[in-house]
Amino acid sequence: MSRLLPLLRAAAAVILLVLIAPATPAQASKCEAGTIFNPITKVRWTCIFPITIGGVKVGSFDKLDKELDAQSASKPLCACRKGVSFWFGVKVSFWSPNRMVDVVTEPGCMMALGADLMPTGGKLQGSQSGIADGTNSNKMFAQMHYYIAPVWKMLDMFTDLPCIEDDGFDVALITEVLPTWQSGTLGAIIQPEGILFGNPAAGLACMADSAAAAAGKVIDPLFWCLGSWGSTYPVAGDIHFGDSVEAWAGLAARGTFMMGRLGALTISSADGCSFKAQPIWTKSRYKLQIMEPVKGGKCVNIGRPGALWSSAKHAPAKDNAQFMLFEKVICCAGISTP
Repeated sequence: MSRLLPLLRAAAAVILLVLIAPATPAQASKCEAGTIFNPITKVRWTCIFPITIGGVKVGSFDKLDKELDAQSASKPLCACRKGVSFWFGVKVSFWSPNRMVDVVTEPGCMMALGADLMPTGGKLQGSQSGIADGTNSNKMFAQMHYYIAPVWKMLDMFTDLPCIEDDGFDVALITEVLPTWQSGTLGAIIQPEGILFGNPAAGLACMADSAAAAAGKVIDPLFWCLGSWGSTYPVAGDIHFGDSVEAWAGLAARGTFMMGRLGALTISSADGCSFKAQPIWTKSRYKLQIMEPVKGGKCVNIGRPGALWSSAKHAPAKDNAQFMLFEKVICCAGISTP
């Protein structure tokens, strides 16, 4: 309980700031009802491929998939034990749509629900501004909402696989109540390791990550890099950008990284027997599909340059975005023994 008190005080502080801040003209909500999540029509189902079953590959593969499926293909058989339960079978791997992320300039706009649940009267509003440093770059600020969205369970499919999560649909995080998301300085206080990566050497390393992302690869040890999308630090709602769709994706990825730092991110283990915590994310296990304002035709690995995928994804006068987060699942699918 003592650990929750600081978070409760922080949330109360944000609400108080919203209430006592100088009044500004209320803005009409831009939260559209048509964004309600429909897993059948909004999810790009080709993104679940490739699937590897007992070393047999189904579907097209790219460079990232080949690296991730190497172990599943070389070790097709598996055996697991959990408590008194024991099962053996074949290893299965695929991309599972199980999380959603909103990146919104309209505070409280829950796109998956198609409703504005937190009218703030213009406070905590998203923004875009130019940076007068000669680079012709811009800065965006937006709020992020992170949903637990186990699509397979929602559709009642493949529920007998032990690696399919049994959680229900839920809102895991809204950044409107996090002071650290509103300010990079506050974020540095609770994530001091970010100071280590705010130097030229760390920035040069991110250039290598950007080049790898363009080639369809991800360098997992460079966890502080988002390829062409920027940096994971500071973990806040500000991000520099040249392409607004890239910026949305960067904030969605940064929010996913933050869930790991909060202890709420897991991935399936390499043997396919369990899930393990991810305080520092494994970037190669995730890819994003934009669903709003324009449905994407494919999924992209973390950091992929917008020039390769973001064209015509920003509909006029629509500055709220919604992404489906696919996770690479490795599962030991088999038969339990008595």
